[in-house]
Amino acid sequence: MEDDEYKKLPLDERCVHKLWKARVNGYEEVTKLFRQIDDEKSPEFAKYLGLVKKFVTDSNAMGQEKGLEATLAFAENYANAGKTVGEVMSGIVTKCMAGPKTKTRELALQVTLTYIEIEKQDAVVEELLKGLELKNPKIVAACIVALTTALREFGYKVIQLKPVVKKIPVLFADRDKNVRDEARLLVIEMYRWIGAALKPQLSTLQPVQVTELEAEFAKIEGQKAVPTRYLRSQQEKQAILAVEAAETCDGDDDEEDEVDEPINLDPYELATPVDILSKLPKDFYDKLEAKKWQERKEALEALENLVKTPKLENGDYGDLVRALKKMIHKDSNVVVVALAAKCLNGVANGLKKRFQPYSGACIPALLEKFKEKKQNVVVALRETIDTIYLSANLENILEDIIEALGNKNPSVKTETSLFLARAFTRTVPAVVNKKILKAITGALLKLMNEPDPAVRDAAADAIGTLMKLVGERAVAPFIVELEKDANKMAKIREYCEKAVIVVKVPGIKKEKTKVVPKAQSAPTSAAAPPKAPARRPATSVKKRPKTEISSGTATIVKSKGKVVKVPTKVIEKELSDEEVAESVGELLPADVVNGLADPNWKNRLSSVESFLSEIQGREAFSLPVQALTKTLCKKPGLKDTNFQVLKARLDAIKILAGTGKFSVTSASFCLNDITEKLGDAKNGTSAGEALTAIAEATTLNHVSTIVFEFAHTQKSPKVLQETLLWLGNAIKEFGFANLNPKFIIENAKKALASNNAQVRGAAISLFGVLFLYMGHNLQMFIENEKPALREQINAEFDKYENDKPPSPIRGVVKSASSDSLDPDVEDDEAGGDAPAVNVMDLLPRSDISGQITEALIVEMTDKNWKVRNEALIKVANIISEAKLIKPNIGDLPQALALRLVDSNSKIAQTALSICESIATAMGPPCKQHVRTLFPGFLQGLGDSKAWIRTASVQCMNTFADQAGYKEFFEGEMIHDALKSGSPTLRSELWLWLSEKLPKIKQVPKEELIICIPYLYANVEDRNADVRKNANEAVLGVMIHVGYEAMVKQLEKVKPASKSVIQAQLEKVRPNLPAKPAPTKKPSASEDKVVRSGGARPATTTKTITKPIKSAVAKPVARTKKEDDIDTSPLLVVNNLKHQRTIDESKLKVLKWNFTTPRQEFVDLLRDQMTAANVNKTLIANMFHADFKYHIKAIESLSDDMQDNGQALISNLDLILKWLTLRFFDTNPSVLLKGLEYLSGVFQMLITEQYHLLENEATCFIPYLITKIGDPKDAVRNGVKTLIKQLWLVYPVNKLFTYYLMEGLKSKNARQRAECLEAMALTIANHGLNICIPTPQACLKEIAKQLSDRDNSVRNGALNCAVQAYYIVGEKIFKMVGNISDKDMSLLEERIKRASKKPPPQPIMQPLQTTKVNKIDLTQNINIPTQLTPTNDQCDDDEELMDDHENDEEDEDNLPEVALPSQVVERESKRNIPNPYQLDSHIIQKLDSMREEIPAKRVEVFDLNFLKTEVLAPSLEDARARVIPVSPPKPILPTEVLTHTRQASAKSSDALAFERHMQTFGGTNIAKAIEAVTPLEEILRSNKGNILADYEDKFITALSHQLFNLHGYDPGKNTACVRLYRNLLTLFELFFAHPKLGRKITTNTIKLIISEFLKLLVEDRLDNVQNKDSYIRVLNLHCVKLIERADHTNCICALIQFLHECVRFHGSCRLTDIVMKCLWRVIKIMPTWEDDIDCDRVLLDIHNFFKEFPTLWWKNKPSDTPIRTIKTILHSIAKVKGASLTEHLANIPNINDSELEMFIHKMIRSLKLDEVKQVPLKTESRKMLPRSSHAQLQDIFQKIGSKEETKEGLNLLYDFLQQNPESDIDPFLQRSSQFFQEYIQKNLKEIENERKNPTSVQSSVETNGNTTVVAGDAKDLDYYRQRLAQYKETWDKKNANTE
Repeated sequence: MEDDEYKKLPLDERCVHKLWKARVNGYEEVTKLFRQIDDEKSPEFAKYLGLVKKFVTDSNAMGQEKGLEATLAFAENYANAGKTVGEVMSGIVTKCMAGPKTKTRELALQVTLTYIEIEKQDAVVEELLKGLELKNPKIVAACIVALTTALREFGYKVIQLKPVVKKIPVLFADRDKNVRDEARLLVIEMYRWIGAALKPQLSTLQPVQVTELEAEFAKIEGQKAVPTRYLRSQQEKQAILAVEAAETCDGDDDEEDEVDEPINLDPYELATPVDILSKLPKDFYDKLEAKKWQERKEALEALENLVKTPKLENGDYGDLVRALKKMIHKDSNVVVVALAAKCLNGVANGLKKRFQPYSGACIPALLEKFKEKKQNVVVALRETIDTIYLSANLENILEDIIEALGNKNPSVKTETSLFLARAFTRTVPAVVNKKILKAITGALLKLMNEPDPAVRDAAADAIGTLMKLVGERAVAPFIVELEKDANKMAKIREYCEKAVIVVKVPGIKKEKTKVVPKAQSAPTSAAAPPKAPARRPATSVKKRPKTEISSGTATIVKSKGKVVKVPTKVIEKELSDEEVAESVGELLPADVVNGLADPNWKNRLSSVESFLSEIQGREAFSLPVQALTKTLCKKPGLKDTNFQVLKARLDAIKILAGTGKFSVTSASFCLNDITEKLGDAKNGTSAGEALTAIAEATTLNHVSTIVFEFAHTQKSPKVLQETLLWLGNAIKEFGFANLNPKFIIENAKKALASNNAQVRGAAISLFGVLFLYMGHNLQMFIENEKPALREQINAEFDKYENDKPPSPIRGVVKSASSDSLDPDVEDDEAGGDAPAVNVMDLLPRSDISGQITEALIVEMTDKNWKVRNEALIKVANIISEAKLIKPNIGDLPQALALRLVDSNSKIAQTALSICESIATAMGPPCKQHVRTLFPGFLQGLGDSKAWIRTASVQCMNTFADQAGYKEFFEGEMIHDALKSGSPTLRSELWLWLSEKLPKIKQVPKEELIICIPYLYANVEDRNADVRKNANEAVLGVMIHVGYEAMVKQLEKVKPASKSVIQAQLEKVRPNLPAKPAPTKKPSASEDKVVRSGGARPATTTKTITKPIKSAVAKPVARTKKEDDIDTSPLLVVNNLKHQRTIDESKLKVLKWNFTTPRQEFVDLLRDQMTAANVNKTLIANMFHADFKYHIKAIESLSDDMQDNGQALISNLDLILKWLTLRFFDTNPSVLLKGLEYLSGVFQMLITEQYHLLENEATCFIPYLITKIGDPKDAVRNGVKTLIKQLWLVYPVNKLFTYYLMEGLKSKNARQRAECLEAMALTIANHGLNICIPTPQACLKEIAKQLSDRDNSVRNGALNCAVQAYYIVGEKIFKMVGNISDKDMSLLEERIKRASKKPPPQPIMQPLQTTKVNKIDLTQNINIPTQLTPTNDQCDDDEELMDDHENDEEDEDNLPEVALPSQVVERESKRNIPNPYQLDSHIIQKLDSMREEIPAKRVEVFDLNFLKTEVLAPSLEDARARVIPVSPPKPILPTEVLTHTRQASAKSSDALAFERHMQTFGGTNIAKAIEAVTPLEEILRSNKGNILADYEDKFITALSHQLFNLHGYDPGKNTACVRLYRNLLTLFELFFAHPKLGRKITTNTIKLIISEFLKLLVEDRLDNVQNKDSYIRVLNLHCVKLIERADHTNCICALIQFLHECVRFHGSCRLTDIVMKCLWRVIKIMPTWEDDIDCDRVLLDIHNFFKEFPTLWWKNKPSDTPIRTIKTILHSIAKVKGASLTEHLANIPNINDSELEMFIHKMIRSLKLDEVKQVPLKTESRKMLPRSSHAQLQDIFQKIGSKEETKEGLNLLYDFLQQNPESDIDPFLQRSSQFFQEYIQKNLKEIENERKNPTSVQSSVETNGNTTVVAGDAKDLDYYRQRLAQYKETWDKKNANTE
């Protein structure tokens, strides 16, 4: 019984039991289980992932054998068995391969082959190669046998031979004979597969061994190796092929040839690379420059020996190639030239494709050197250029070839033609597109007419080889001229037959179906469905001729939609007149032919009708079309003067063109005549139809070319006009696929320049049609046209803005197989989307190679950095002038590569800039220079200077945008950079790769695999940035190489690091993008699973249905491995949030919506966190039953938040969901800790400018609102803080309406009350425009709470209503709707009390509630703060009303909302005088009073009189003013009321303008756009002066709209672009009125200019068409604002803006552009001398210096801002001179900043004499004695008195003169700014009067009986006399009053 006790144990425990019998039993049972499980991904397999490695290493022989059987079953049946390959194969190699039992060895081999079959061949070979290094010879021999067997069964394409080949010499040198014998068999098997490519690798063996092997090779010579076993991915395909082969008829020779094709492996792939650069002699380059040719030859011979190696190591061969090229090009010794060519050949041969960066520079030099006559040199040059061509691109060297074919030297022409012929034999046909064909054939045709026969033969050879390559049909259209010369064509065809195409030309694969008879093959094949989805349907043609061009060439244009076949031009030989007469004579009677030219039009008409009836009665293909056409066009032909005859002739042409045999030759006879008749009034339509028929018979491109050229030569503009119109219609009918856009556009532009308006109109119409196909790219071609013409063209474009190109109805023929290829495509899709036209290909490009001279290259390498810098500047100028350049730029890339790593950082930066310009100017061809320049870019990434690194990244991105990323991942350049790079380089490179790799579609896998070891090393690098960026790059690498390949590389990692990296791989793995599911039929195995639904073993069923226990209810029991602390990051950056949102919206998972959280929600959240790779320890703490672990989790998250912000954002929804669960916990510690953490999270989100997604808000905010009514004050306060933070990360209107309003439905009274308080606070800070759908609807809901039984709820509702009352005033009573009288009285009472005190100031300024993605809080200016009316603004609060509210008001006919009383009070407060305020108008009134007239007490004063000079009063003036015939209104308080009445009686225009302004200032973009039109009309009309009172309000509203557009992408939102255009237009029209702009306040200027500058800085207009125009307009608007606005306000706004930029660390670009605005102000400041209020400007400068003194800038990279401010100060000092010191009175404490010091310093530096004359009032003064203090109090009391103001001012002046050390600032600080300015102004006037008594013009005024001479000096007696008069008058007045 004890022996069987183990059978009761679970299978997995039996397999690891200590008793061997138990293990054997376990192995047997588990083997059965593996073979019974139908699901290859069953979780039952996963149990044994960690146990399988122990199966094969069992210590018992029987157990080992059974374990191998179980492992074999596991590998055969489990889909993820490949995970175990490393551990299992390691055990098999060490324990089983050389086992004592034969069955054990056989099973070990079977397991090995099975692992290869499941596509783990690389890992298997790697383990077997490790076995070859073991000391046990039996194991080594067994591993060799395994390799041999694997190669025999799977073939060399599966088993990589390169690593095996390296082991051959070691194995053949082994002491054990069995090892050597097995190695010999392995080599023989390898030779059977790869043939002669193996022989170079055997050169290191002993001669005897080589002889034996060659003998064995001879025995198997000619045998064809075929794999007998296939990978899993190949097996299904092979099964399909086997079934098809069984059905196919015998003897399909083509297929047999394809299968039996011999295997050719390049020995280069097996060779080991050699580094020759390090082996070059030290004096190698010196010897190359030696004067003696023997020394140069000696150096080249040393190089020749080195380059004989078959494969060269990667490196920088630029210097070597340049040196060799220079010798070939310039050396005078032919021996040296030949030797240099051989060396260059060796380098190119050793590098192969890696030579590509140097090929472009070498080929032109070699072609030019063909002028050499020495045969040994020519032979060497031929071999070299042929080798280099293998690494070059034909398109890239095309221009060099064309230039060489046009060389004057016949030898160069001959050799270039022969080189072309050889090159064509090794070129894939797809490379030779139409562009290349046209260019090459055009140049070769010229050579066919050369007098030198060698040149002609070489050209014929090249054309013939080209014809053999692409087919005669493809070449024929380009060699029409040669068809007339039979001898030349015969020679070309002769060369065509002799040519042998070496490169494999991909043929058309045919489906193996039964042979169909010819007559029925086409329809049958079109209708028959293909048997395999990936194979093409059978065609009627059994085998295509080899001379035909393949479908991959560019001669067939592919368009979107159905497969179409574009008809090609039919070309035929022109018939002679005799042949025409003979052909026509057989068809037509002689009288008909003769009648065509009869002078009588009736006879001609009769003959043409007979002609028509004759050709219509015959079969189309039997007609001699060319002969008939030529006959029909004989004189008078199509120039017939009779319209009836002409119409009949045109109809005949139309019929002939429709026969299908109408050739280009036939068309040439009639096209010009038909074109001329387009302008015919009667037959123009028939002529157009004839042209269309001809275009359909030939091609539209051919016809349009001829027609256009002819039409431009005609004098009649009608012809050109009709031609343009015909072509426009033809393009719509034929499509745009096969046209020459460049030709059409050039001719259309010629027509635009016509003097005839109809021609220009037709051209504009044609441009509109072109716009349909080319889009806005067409704008580039009309930039240089006149503005008026551009407007017309743009208007035409607007007609087609949203239209799609019509489907072509002519010139397109469906192919027979089109329907079978894609039966689901509808007809309307065919041709619907015309292929995009690359406009850049149409623009002319400049060849700058001639300007890149050798002298310039030498300057770029000069030792003097200044010379190098000047050379780079020259290069930059060359490129900028050329704009678009050709790919040929000579040696410039190599020279730039050296400068990219220049020791001078400025030069390196310039070089990077030039490289970027080259990429932009060259376009996609720049990819040929990537291999040369990319290493320099990579080195720039490691530079210590940030700007170099930034420039390098930008340059790399530019190259990638232009040419793609493929060339970046070639030549192991990234590998080399990681290998030798600095930590900075590695950090930046991994960062760049982490961003780019996930976006790149395809990257060479090998390039990334060799980088993986460095990736793993950097994941644990000591540098934090390297670690972080390397971890982020893991995902990108895994996307391209796969998880398995990365796990395989772990074998090379140290054991200590392996677990950490493995954990990182596991975390990243779930983020891999899902592969699309293959659409294939259910396999037999899948059917089996369906059928055996319930027939699974009991263990399997139990495993699958096993429930998952809750983590919250009870901690899950974990293994020891799970209990270990997870050291990985708590949260990782991923993109799973979007997928979670989609799953929730599609109801794939539970929607996060509950009253109390159920267990399923907890389980769902835990699963989502696990899938998102959240730290395992953190998950355990978060879902623990003990609240202490929850606190620990929150503390961990808090510590991680600062360093891992992006990861937190990626997983924000998960964190918010978990915290909502904590809201339902009863422990207050967790809740308070969670609220504290949430506050930090939202603060981080605000800093990052993150905007909550909708799913994040819906899963969190509702549950947060429930806690707002918590009994604990701390919790409620925490929730309120979060709500205030939510204002900045989530739209306030949604928060208010969807969540706070919903909180009013709660049964919890405290929650309702707190929601109402939060709503009141929100309204106070954001206004009523946040209410959705309308403020009325929300206020009605709030008013319902007035009847609540809870007092706190009622108070909350009343507070909300009061806040609304502050905004809309009395209108609130109507907006609350119908409420009970009790509630209404309660509301009225509260509002009455609230109206007695001003509204509380908001804790923060309102934010826009627009739906923006991110709220801009970190910008340099707090935009929301400036969106509210300030003290300087006279804005009505009605502007805050929402558009929806306005709509309801109109419906209800509500009266216009009056300003609330609080607003009036707030405005009037600014005018109430303070205790020291003085109105000097009182003095003037007193002077004018007569004693008998009682005076009224003045309470409110108009202060505008202060701007005028105070004159000495007179009684006559008083008499004239007081007793006039019509007494004027005195300046009394009633004036304010009068102003109010005038304001209320506004004109209808002003009221209309206000309504439009209200709509325009709203947040609804659609309504704002509607309001633009009436505003524009007002501004354009003569009513623009209405804006005089609304200037500031208008500009503020315009700024609001610009701010509202922050969240929209102009590139995707057309409404946004339209609003931008409208806003800029309104601004332009506003300043078109010369009187507008002066009243804009400082804050408004700062607001509008900040929006303009942000548009320039943030590149939001990058994706907008005409981006440059927008930028130009913005610049002009900024300049106009500076010049037209109030100068003081403008300067102050810019200084404050700069202040905020520095304070908030704004972007450098924004700061720079603000300073540029200030520099412009400085430039024009001298013209503003009288307009600048220096007091205000100096106050702003003082504030700047106060916060940022000089010392603050010492540690900053740039101190330009403070230097700019100093420059402003200097400019003001130059204007004002020493009197500037008098403008410091407004500064509270001048000693707080360095302003005064700077002013004195500048005045001294300017050497102004006035310094000594003006008393410096700002010097530090002593404390006043008590007596002086009392005296000053009396003086200021007099100044404050209306009667004694002047006396007080004089006394104050005298006091300051007697006590210069006295400080009067304490008396002035308590008064208003105006009062301080008034005191200073009057003191200055008194000073001027006393110092210059004679400067005042003498004037005598009569005052009663007293005469006062104004010109005399006003001494103290004068003022005493005046005071006496005032006193006397005042006393009498009081007496009369009493």
